Amino acid sequence: MDSWSSRLGQKPLVRFLACVKPQIRLVVGAALMGIGKFTLPLAFPFAFKYVVDMLLTAQPKPDRIDLAIDHWCTHLAALTGLGASAQGKLAALSLAMLALYVVQSGASYYRNLWAGVAGNRLIFSLRSRLYAHLQQLPHSFFDRNPSGAIVSRVLNDVTQANDLVSSTLIDVWMDAVSLGLVIFALLELNWRLGLLSLCIAPLWVGFMRFFAPRIKAVSHRMQESVEIITGEVCERVVGATTVKSFGREEYEVSHFNLRNEVLFNRTIDKVKLAAAQEMLIQLLTRCAPAIVVWAGAVMIIRGEMTLGTLMAFFTLLGFLYMPLERFAQLSIVVSASTAAIERIFNFLDLKPEIVDHPLSRPFAIKRGAVEFEQVKFGYLPRDGAPAREVIKGVDLRVPGGYRVALVGRSGAGKTTLANLIPRFYDVTGGRVLVDGKDVRHFTLKSLRENVSLVSQDALLFSASVRDNLLYARPEASDAMMWQALELANLRGFVEELPEKLDAVIGERGVKVSGGQRQRIALARAFLKDSKIVILDEATSAVDSEAENLIHEAMERLMTGRTVFLIAHRLRSAITADLIVVLDQGRVVETGTHDELIRRNGTYARLFNEQTRGLNLVEAPTPDGTAAARQA
Repeated sequence: MDSWSSRLGQKPLVRFLACVKPQIRLVVGAALMGIGKFTLPLAFPFAFKYVVDMLLTAQPKPDRIDLAIDHWCTHLAALTGLGASAQGKLAALSLAMLALYVVQSGASYYRNLWAGVAGNRLIFSLRSRLYAHLQQLPHSFFDRNPSGAIVSRVLNDVTQANDLVSSTLIDVWMDAVSLGLVIFALLELNWRLGLLSLCIAPLWVGFMRFFAPRIKAVSHRMQESVEIITGEVCERVVGATTVKSFGREEYEVSHFNLRNEVLFNRTIDKVKLAAAQEMLIQLLTRCAPAIVVWAGAVMIIRGEMTLGTLMAFFTLLGFLYMPLERFAQLSIVVSASTAAIERIFNFLDLKPEIVDHPLSRPFAIKRGAVEFEQVKFGYLPRDGAPAREVIKGVDLRVPGGYRVALVGRSGAGKTTLANLIPRFYDVTGGRVLVDGKDVRHFTLKSLRENVSLVSQDALLFSASVRDNLLYARPEASDAMMWQALELANLRGFVEELPEKLDAVIGERGVKVSGGQRQRIALARAFLKDSKIVILDEATSAVDSEAENLIHEAMERLMTGRTVFLIAHRLRSAITADLIVVLDQGRVVETGTHDELIRRNGTYARLFNEQTRGLNLVEAPTPDGTAAARQA
């Protein structure tokens, strides 16, 4: 029993209903208002029957329904001073029906309002939960999944799932109660005709069981197509310059149309299934009344039923078959929503690979010494194949305050090795230590607060300069921000902007050059004032003038910190305290620039390749070491 309830609790739909629990008062209120909206009009067929059988044609033996309505109409006519005549009773009945429809209108308003509030609160809660979970997922997740696909999961799937709340969870109770009341009323009017009108139920159930799983499967494939298209569109928007530079606009349009055609075909498959289901359900609900009217007419001819009863019965049939048709429509919504809900909880079930150990502590980093002990690491491919090892038994000891240059050809493992320090990835073998402690013993927050990263393509948010800087240090004052900008050689540029620190940069504001982008990112990293700094290709994508400005800022601010420089240009490596040469995931050489040049090994070959054809002149640097500069 416990295992069954445990399995039931893990089903996505059950877990989704648990998310609805905080909004249960609104959901119940909307359902009750919906019940009122669709059950109050049930009074009309009985009023119509009373008018026909009692007021227009007097029946010798009125049934108890007509007698009860007549009793209420007589009292109401007397209270309103309309008199006890047939006209007075008709006026009283009309007033009561008008009042009933006013109440129904109010119920309709609150049903829609409360359902909308409950649904949108659920969207808010689920999106927040998904986004919070997204922040906990490791770098490897983002390596394996396109950004657009992730966006689709967070935005589109949640919107699709909202239909289950705003329509299904509320309408199902509304229609179920209405259906129960209608069946009771039909059996009360004439039990034989009532049973005849319900004979379509087995066929209706059969159609629903046939179409529901097929619509769900197609909906799942549709959402997968939307995810793929969203991912590719995001990539093409980011890479618009590449597309245009290669003149591939026509190819991109045709490629998009192919993807779009797949989505179109899957959408049409769903439309066909939904249309077929609706056709068969409507065939049942349109043929059944004709059979009921025929049977009722035979009963009137035989004197077994009054005309008013048949008219009331026929009117009530609309209230019987309309919920059945809505149930069929709801099954389509449920199938699509369930597919989205399964995708949402599959996403939420992804376990963060990089988490705090129960015994981890918020240690402070004082010296910034970094050690790699027999470190191994491999990326997991998307297809679930075994990890491909890219770091192979690295042993390295970096004293605090050292400037270390990680050099090597593309794919040698430079960036990967540096990313192991802030635990963007966890080692698969060996360990990484900071100040003598395994990085896994630090809390993630305390570790990453003490490591700054300036990546190859520095990301600036579409926000003000102030907001971009405060991202590194939320409590920073304006004076601290101006100082960071000055040290990054960017104060003059920001002071020239009309709004200065409040100037919006990025897609929605001032366009900045590659060098300016790098220097804002450097100012942000410098403002963070961490003991360990990782500069990943920090000057590889800027011109010589910008590179000089960046180097000035680096020289000014990086003193006294442990710095890892990752660059294909070897200018930074020349003055580094330690150069680490990587090749295919292994450390093949370590030493200073002069030592490695004399060895004439891998570093010397890389250096000669970069300087081949140039007239290089040895020039002393301020610290006395030799540096190469272009003549």
